[in-house]
Amino acid sequence: MMNRARLRKGYAIAAFVLGIASPIVTPSVGGEQLPATKMMSFKIGTVDAVYTSSIRVSGTDYRVQSDAKIMDHKENEIPLEEVFLRSEAKFHLNKMGEIDLMVVMRPQ
Repeated sequence: MMNRARLRKGYAIAAFVLGIASPIVTPSVGGEQLPATKMMSFKIGTVDAVYTSSIRVSGTDYRVQSDAKIMDHKENEIPLEEVFLRSEAKFHLNKMGEIDLMVVMRPQ
């Protein structure tokens, strides 16, 4: 009986924490939150080089789609040229293997 109450309390706490953390962890695009399936498919790495239409992240070169949305950690849209080296990047690849959405955190 006591174990059930403790288990229910644990579930309630977990649901509360997930409810609060979800908007913090899940960046929004255009006022809408990204679907969880898209967030799961994001790649993460460190920016090594920035070119006019591509970027190198953790040793791999990726083309950047011409209308890609690139944002800083505050969700302000920035041009590719303003991405700093050594920034942490979370990005999504389209079916062609090009970056169509990227969120960058400037190095500390």
